[in-house]
Amino acid sequence: MERESVRAETLRQRDGLAPETRAVFSRQIVDTVMHWIQYEGLDAVMLYLNMRSEVETDGLLEGLLHAGKRVAAPVMNTERNCLIPRRIQSGETNLVRHRYGMLEPSTTCPIFPVEQLQLIVVPGIAFDRRGYRLGYGKGFYDRFLANCPHAIPIGLAYQIQVVKDTFPETWDVPVQHVFTETGRIDVSLLGSNERS
Repeated sequence: MERESVRAETLRQRDGLAPETRAVFSRQIVDTVMHWIQYEGLDAVMLYLNMRSEVETDGLLEGLLHAGKRVAAPVMNTERNCLIPRRIQSGETNLVRHRYGMLEPSTTCPIFPVEQLQLIVVPGIAFDRRGYRLGYGKGFYDRFLANCPHAIPIGLAYQIQVVKDTFPETWDVPVQHVFTETGRIDVSLLGSNERS
């Protein structure tokens, strides 16, 4: 019940942000993430393609492709309840609209080897300072992250999505950093330090 309350209230606040505010915050977040990826020397990145009021990732996709990174995005397999990463080489020609409304790589895009992923950019409705997140409740990303222990998971969120507690379940997989419009939050199970 607590999880549902946090999910509903945070989603209400996120949906309440004006589209122009989301666009400005998203650009700030993307700029910070791009600099961090370049600094860390990461090459193989899976990122979500935003829908609804999520942090917008189209700028991140274009930035990564322009920087010569290997980029994948997930295809949601609802029959097997899993995510399948497929490589994107063009944001203009490789994406199709899923029946749920979001963009995803077309089936002509090659499947990206999971073991080669170095970074996974995860969406969420709410994140706490230990890195735990609340998604839409289907568990797609938690199952995927559990199979990618070698990759760094990060979350993108507006500051209003950072909450005191997400009341994680035993199967929830935390992210290592959360990026907001105010900077990067390094998370740990013992607490966190916020750095810009």
